[in-house]
Amino acid sequence: MKQEAQAPKKTLHAKEILQPALALFVFCLIVTALLAGTNLLTRDQIAEQNRLAEEASRLTVSPGAESFSPSADGTYYLAEAGGETVGYVFTTTASSYGGQIRVMTGISAEGTITGVSLLEISDTPGLGMNAQREEFRAQYEKPAPPDGFTVLKNGTPDSTQISAMTGATITSQAVTDAVNEAVAQYYAIKEAE
Repeated sequence: MKQEAQAPKKTLHAKEILQPALALFVFCLIVTALLAGTNLLTRDQIAEQNRLAEEASRLTVSPGAESFSPSADGTYYLAEAGGETVGYVFTTTASSYGGQIRVMTGISAEGTITGVSLLEISDTPGLGMNAQREEFRAQYEKPAPPDGFTVLKNGTPDSTQISAMTGATITSQAVTDAVNEAVAQYYAIKEAE
């Protein structure tokens, strides 16, 4: 039998390993510096846009309010009109399918939910993202039950139930949990008065 000739083994030199590694390191360093610079340049503008969006959401969830002032502890806003408190605005979070969601809830001084707005949500498009639709959010606009809302998967909801979105029960429950947290805060404020 004839033996096959073996190819000579190539030995790697330090230069052949270090040169591409160094090039990759320098490339990553430059990209990181560019991203950090972009972040520094836009950070204030993004913060201002977020502040304006939250201000607009406060007006949406508390119609009729002329101004808003933060509570003494900074956990909610007082909605005011004509020098009187006409409601409260709470921002709460809950765990959802795509991560944390932030929900802003307006509750009148009498205890009726006047609006719900989703500030942050990253759930599945076409399913969980439907929580942003007015038809879903409008379900909460009724007197706030002291024990909170429950999610109903099938059937006709009563005054303390919210109809779950088809295929997005987790998101429906998350929004309801966030609204229920706002309701609990509202009743705690009323109890302390």
